Amino acid sequence: MMTNGGGDVLPCAWRWRRRGVRRTLVASFLCLAPLGVGAFDAWPPQTEWRIDRGVVAPWAPAKTRPPPDRGLAGKSLRFAATRVEAPQPLACAAARYEFVLTPAPGLFQGSLPSPAGQAARALGIAQLPLLSLRVTCDGGIFDYHLLTSGRALLGLDNVVWTLTRAAAADSPEATTVELLRLHMTGDMAFNPAAVARKRAYLTTGLRGAIADYFKRPPPQDEVPPINGDPFTDSQEYPERFVPGRARIDGARANVPIRFGDGSRDWQVEVLLLREGSSWRVDDLRYPGGATLRGLLQAQSG
Repeated sequence: MMTNGGGDVLPCAWRWRRRGVRRTLVASFLCLAPLGVGAFDAWPPQTEWRIDRGVVAPWAPAKTRPPPDRGLAGKSLRFAATRVEAPQPLACAAARYEFVLTPAPGLFQGSLPSPAGQAARALGIAQLPLLSLRVTCDGGIFDYHLLTSGRALLGLDNVVWTLTRAAAADSPEATTVELLRLHMTGDMAFNPAAVARKRAYLTTGLRGAIADYFKRPPPQDEVPPINGDPFTDSQEYPERFVPGRARIDGARANVPIRFGDGSRDWQVEVLLLREGSSWRVDDLRYPGGATLRGLLQAQSG
């Protein structure tokens, strides 16, 4: 079951699909099973957050506006492996985690008044869509909308809460999630400007290989080696993903990612390298064994 920003129960979820280069949003109402179910070994975020403050939600009824403090301000919240450790009503067990791409009409599970984009901006949301951490547990479904890697918004009982992450995570999974957050909430086209936005999360070697690819003239009268989005292995962009647990071998790591677009699921393996004190993405491996670096080298002059 699903609870919206005001605490109501919803049996299903809105699905938003991006179509084509223009990334037009098309909504439909479906009941979808979350990703990460079955043999896939999903990675729990295992991060700690502080609940900073609450403001009256824009969807709250005018005559019944609640005070913004329910005793949650200043309290800690931790996403543990199988539970959320937090004050009630946020604490819950049997937790499952997935990251969901959320346009303005889907924020706070559809509770924003129309026009949703204007209402989102009034809450300080400068860029849309947002990547949301969706927690499904025995207490319901809770969406934590990520403004940045360290700040999030949560709608609860007619209040919008701001949360701040206690410390930056340093793991292959966290690096992969942050790269995908920047990628999926910005321009997902494969071009120099879009790649530059993610450069902090790419190794020096991969950045150089991509730069060399763009320097070469595209092939004439044939499909280029990279025809679509190499970071998600898709042409119709995914709506959600679940990171798997990393396999670490010294300074190298592999992180499987399971993507979904409402009608199908597929998996990509992210290959990371430790550069200095940080994990960075060095390559991607697709079903069938092809790699991003291999595709970058396939286009000859």
